[in-house]
Amino acid sequence: MKKIILASVIAAGSLFSLGAFADATVICTGAGTAAPGVAPLVGTAGTHYMVVAITPKCSANVNMAGVDGTSGAWYAAGSNSVKGKNSYPASTSSGGVGTGVACAIAGGCTAAESVTARGVANTAAGAT
Repeated sequence: MKKIILASVIAAGSLFSLGAFADATVICTGAGTAAPGVAPLVGTAGTHYMVVAITPKCSANVNMAGVDGTSGAWYAAGSNSVKGKNSYPASTSSGGVGTGVACAIAGGCTAAESVTARGVANTAAGAT
């Protein structure tokens, strides 16, 4: 489920965006109830990746964070489930979602660990 949610957000960004700015957003906080997420800021084509507003929806136990890459080149995201054991980094630059680092407590992943996964994805995207 985590991979599907993260892939959906990245796919939506890919379909509706052309540019990127270094804007980090904590989209979902795993607050225990399903709720709308925090929408990434929208920028300008050719400078920013996100150029069309999206309306993320968060599952009850999902942590997710995203960031616009350098000069509109990509969007990177990291996610995990508060009940999971791994974080998942992904970006529009490197494609698929991969298993990242194991969470400090299996079955107790945190929002901070999804932010770390976002950083991993962002670094990998910048290296491609």
